[in-house]
Amino acid sequence: MNHWITGKKRSLEKFLHKVDIFLLNDAEARQFSGEANLLKAAKAIVAKGPKSVIIKKGEHGVIYYSRKEHFIAPAYPLETVFDPTGAGDTFAGGVVGYLSKAGRINDAVIRKSIVYGSILASFAVEDFSVNRLLDIKMPDINKRYSDFKKLTRF
Repeated sequence: MNHWITGKKRSLEKFLHKVDIFLLNDAEARQFSGEANLLKAAKAIVAKGPKSVIIKKGEHGVIYYSRKEHFIAPAYPLETVFDPTGAGDTFAGGVVGYLSKAGRINDAVIRKSIVYGSILASFAVEDFSVNRLLDIKMPDINKRYSDFKKLTRF
């Protein structure tokens, strides 16, 4: 993404008018928007064309911002992180995978996809490379989903 932001920003901005969900990390959002504050960055990015933006904040969770709705989700808490390499890509795969099975996409479905993405990323960091991801089953994912709901309910 940094290549596009620094070398092809105008092309990227033209393309964003065709984008439903723009997913990037916090450093990329700040760089692209010129805003230090991530909510301002999200708003500025959506003003450039995409219908919504998902900003990954690593261990600090995720910001979802659309013209209609905003959603902030924490990362799934873990006491031990073995290797964070690939967590962002795993998160993105979880989001896209959930959205592909959802049938129709709206803000509620996107919020749920973000939670599933966070849960899958939490498994990815528990071992080196994709090793932990190869071992998980749907009951493992469902358990963390249930735990996540309890964690964020108030």
